Formats: sequence, structure tokens, C-alpha cells
Amino acid sequence: MAAFVALAIVVAVVLYLTATRPQSAVVPTPTPTTVLSASPSASASGPGPTSSASALPTATTSGTLGAVSFQVTRTTVPADFRYLVLGSGEEFRVVVLDLNAGRATRVATARLTVPPGVASGPSAAVTASSDGRTVLVTFEVPEASDSLFVVRPESGDATLLVRGEIRGAVVSSDGARIAIGRNDEDPSITGLWAGTSDGAMRRLLADDPSANGSPPRPYAFSPDNALLAFGLGLGESGWEARVIAATSKEGRIDRSSGGPQIIGADASVVGPAVGAEFRSARELFVWSSRSMFGGSTVAYVYDVATKRAGDLFKPTAGVLIAAAAWRPTAEQYATIEQAECCGAIGTAWLRGRDGSARKLGDAAFVVEMWWSRDGSRLFARVGGDDSVGGITDLLTGNRIMQFCLRGGGPPPAPCT
Repeated sequence: MAAFVALAIVVAVVLYLTATRPQSAVVPTPTPTTVLSASPSASASGPGPTSSASALPTATTSGTLGAVSFQVTRTTVPADFRYLVLGSGEEFRVVVLDLNAGRATRVATARLTVPPGVASGPSAAVTASSDGRTVLVTFEVPEASDSLFVVRPESGDATLLVRGEIRGAVVSSDGARIAIGRNDEDPSITGLWAGTSDGAMRRLLADDPSANGSPPRPYAFSPDNALLAFGLGLGESGWEARVIAATSKEGRIDRSSGGPQIIGADASVVGPAVGAEFRSARELFVWSSRSMFGGSTVAYVYDVATKRAGDLFKPTAGVLIAAAAWRPTAEQYATIEQAECCGAIGTAWLRGRDGSARKLGDAAFVVEMWWSRDGSRLFARVGGDDSVGGITDLLTGNRIMQFCLRGGGPPPAPCT
């Protein structure tokens, strides 16, 4: 494993604070000055026995726009779970949904230093290993530095891995590897990076920070962590999936002669993509949807050994694939399909590799879709309300649970 890259990786000091179990860890981003103040730790947002802690010192920061104070509460990961980041502006909450018990528990609270007068506010994203014990949380702050944390809920700690412009982050299914896209005025930092979840990173692909479509965005690791699927920006026509060996020597992206080319690295072209996931170490499932400027709408598989793609499904003209997910232990996949004209109103389908298709029903305002570990349930997070979110099983049409987006509750008690 390559040495730590000082310009790319900044490791925060985690303050371990002793209290009655469960404990909370507070992780501030580095700043010129740090002021300690008392603040209560995060509490659960759902009914039933949950994690809690007494009032503990919280590190607050000053002098650096985009700085994050991150407080984590020790939390047991449920058997069937989903992590969400809720909130806006200067405060966000990381919650874990227990999809069997129908309960939402707060895992962490983040407070951001937001630049004044910025037209758009901060955003946050979360991704987790298959067992939920390693979680990546990214905060993107316009006109300021972004932050990437690795959170370990069951030990109640977190580490700041990176500050800068972060464009996508993924963690491997076993939690051992991570990949990020970085964009920076310093060309020695911009590109696709991969490494371990303890912060040892190296660059796989260098990119030009001024190029349209920079930087590459990671999609997924193969189950054996040998390969990384990523998206390469093509400008207005969308994204193209490619696969690179995780042990490849550093290459670079050359856009000087038409379409982007990868020079000096062990990478292969897959095809048009909005997202991709590995079905196995040998096969990748990919889907794409055209934009108003071009591209193609298709779901297909790619054999990494033969480097050949095979189409599974192409919708009729005017229909887009808004989301797709392969069913575990089956030769099936689910899609959310929407008319190009009609925004958030769509239809859920269960499709087979053999070309079979079954309409599951209407799917409006779907934020994301995923399968349970055993493939028996197809979860969808649905929106449409600015205070209450919900989870539905698209296979049965049953509502699994509701949760509060901003506070209050838990449902059926009113959300704020």
C-alpha cells in the first residue's frame, strides 16, 4: 500500500470522551482555533430502546468555511438497515433505519460552518459496507471545503479522511477499501483515488481540474476488491463506465483528442452509465439514462474477463430509467421507469435476464431503491412531503415505516 499522501489526506483528531455507555465521539475538522463547549449528544429519533449519552463537550471550530463538528453515538447496526443523512443548512443528522422494527435511530450529528450569502446550501451523502459497520459520510459545501468522514457506529467513533472538493465516495462491501473522486486547483490532487478505510490512499488516475467532466466518480468495488468501476464524464452527453484494477499503477486522463482516453493504467471501457454494481467478481450490472443533451437509455451486463457487454433492456423512446438494482441470488433486476415528460411519476418493474417483465405498480417520488440482503423485499425511499419520509416494499406495495425528515415524531407523533 502506498504511503499517506499529505496533500490529499487529512486525518482528524478524535476526542475519546468517557461516559456511561453508549459513548459519543466528537470529530472537528482542523481549524486555526478550537473552542470547547458543552452540548448534549445525539439521541434516537425513533421509539423503543435506543442509544443515548449524557452531556459531553463538543468541539466547535472557527476560522475555516466548510468546517464540520461531527458527534457520533455508539449504535448497534440492525440486521436489515439503511443509512440516511437528513437535514440542511448548518446541521445534518445521520440516522440508521431498522427496516424490520420500523425504527429510525440517530447515529451522528454534524454542524457545519457555512459561507454567508451562498445561493445553494450544503448537501450530504452516505454509503456503507454490507454489514453497516463502516460508513462514509460526505459533506459538500459550495464555495468552501468539502469533508469526508469514515464512521464506525458500533464503536462510536469517526475519522476525518479528506478535506477539499470531493465528487463521489464509495466503500467496498467488506468495508476494507474506499474510493473517491477529487477535484482541486492543484493538479497533483485531482483525479480518482483508492485506498483503505484507515486513510492510506493513492491516486489511480490523474485528471485536469479544468476539464469538463472532471473528476472521475467511483461507482463500486468488485466483491474481491480487485476491480473498481467508475464513471468518466463526457460533458453534456453524460457518463461512461469504466473498470480499473485497484492495484493499477497511476495513469492519467487525456482529453486532448476528442473523447477521453486513459493513458498508462490498466483500465477498460464499459459503456454509457448513470450507475453500476458488481453482480460478481466477473460481471458488472450497468444502467444509463439519456439527458436532454444526448446519451442512451439502457440496462446491460458487462463481462470483465471477455470485456464484452450484453444488453438486457432498452425502453421505448421517451422513457427513462430513473433507478435500477440487481436482485441478490436471482437472475432478476428492478427498474423505476419514468416518462421523459413527467418528472417524478414512474412505474416499478421486475425484469429477468431472460427478457421477462412484471409490472409492480406506480412508483412516485422515489428517492432511492435497494434490495434486502436476501432479495425478498425491494425497498424504496419515497418523498413528496417536506417533513415526513417513508419506506415502501415495492414487491408487495406495503408501507414499511415512516420517519421525520427534520425533527419531532417519531410517527405517528407529528413531525416538525
